[in-house]
Amino acid sequence: MALQYDLSLRDLMDFFCGGEHQGFSQEAIQTAEARLGVRLPPAYWEFLAAYGQDPINTRHNRICPPDRIFTSYELIKETIRDWEPEFRKALQDGSYPKYQSRGNKYFQLWQLPMADWAEVTENYVLIWTENQGVWHAGYLLRDLLSGQPDPPVYISTDDDYVTFQKCADCTEDFLREMLRQAANGYNRGARLTNPQEIEAAPSAAGIDLARLRMPRRTSSGSPYFSGTCLDAAGETLYFYYEADSYRELTAANRKKPTSPCTIFQAASQSPGSPLRSKPEPCRLLLTPEQERDLGMHLPKKPGGIALHPMIALAVRQTFGRVPATAYDWSKDLSRMKTLKLQLTGNTIQSQKVSRSAYLLPPGDHFPPEPYYFDLHDWSAIGHMPALRTLVIEKIYVDDFSFLTQCKHVQKLSLYGTNFSDCRLLLEMPHLKEADLRFCPLEHEEVLETLPLRCMK
Repeated sequence: MALQYDLSLRDLMDFFCGGEHQGFSQEAIQTAEARLGVRLPPAYWEFLAAYGQDPINTRHNRICPPDRIFTSYELIKETIRDWEPEFRKALQDGSYPKYQSRGNKYFQLWQLPMADWAEVTENYVLIWTENQGVWHAGYLLRDLLSGQPDPPVYISTDDDYVTFQKCADCTEDFLREMLRQAANGYNRGARLTNPQEIEAAPSAAGIDLARLRMPRRTSSGSPYFSGTCLDAAGETLYFYYEADSYRELTAANRKKPTSPCTIFQAASQSPGSPLRSKPEPCRLLLTPEQERDLGMHLPKKPGGIALHPMIALAVRQTFGRVPATAYDWSKDLSRMKTLKLQLTGNTIQSQKVSRSAYLLPPGDHFPPEPYYFDLHDWSAIGHMPALRTLVIEKIYVDDFSFLTQCKHVQKLSLYGTNFSDCRLLLEMPHLKEADLRFCPLEHEEVLETLPLRCMK
């Protein structure tokens, strides 16, 4: 089978849109530039004009149309207007130190004239956003004002418009990453993250993994690997990505198959193939000393709210600290839009033994009442009304009933967990995608009644 490797950006867009593209008008782009007072980089200008309105650009993360390209300072001003009544009240009643202790940068900016905002944050021209608004990406305004022809792209890191870090060295690298993420599940495509599966699957699909695994480096010198491959008939596109200990192989179909997707099926049928081994969900533990430090030996008071320590780790990673008060816990849980519970170096302190693993403790103290830590209770997930993406992978969960409270979740991955009762998904009205591979499913007939893309 003839394969085409290392596709150009144009080849990738042709795959997703069949060569029929929809760009934004020259007038719309020029109007945006006049409003912003700066020219967009030629590489991005050309992308907007040639492909800007192609549907793939809004399938996962979302391109900003020219009339919705704003600077981060503009959006900070809007956010501060929303916060201002609360900030003024805090100054009046003396409760403002809570914003200072939590490092609320909006509070800090509110107290400064805009001319001094650069002491806290730079100004960015934002061109793309995560589908639930968790992050925003764009160019550093001063790079554009200096006339750099293809400057780096930056991404917000704290679910705000204040804290950014570089995510791509140039426009094309950024756009390729957006397409890679959009390819996940495209026309019932497949996505592999298990290292054994990734080693076994490419040869079965006729792919040379060495040609996909192209070495690259970020501007800071950090190594990573990525690559693309298209089959001769143009029906299947493969993306490979590897950084640190994370690996991913994604396959997307040009056309939606009339029968269940069979990408990588040959590998799963090969005798002795690693794909035949089912991942076992892992039970999470803490040492007795850590359990005492976190107050888990204390009696549970009626009406309390259980917190699994791994959820606390996710909250700390999202907001940069473990909440100190019950008010902070409630507010942070209500703000969570994406929750990823995975066995990584950021969550696990020792290797799995007998299908168990020791968690990194989320802190040295137990939470304030009514919250308490519990290694067997995941119900705090049901206290996240803004949650849109929920990922729990290869973890043993004692009770999945919290899913019935996840009314707004759109993307769900329970890959390799002990999830079984598909009827719980009937209580998730906005669910669009579900990864249920390697789950011991019961009542699978329910899945046929739900309007969602499901891998199982």
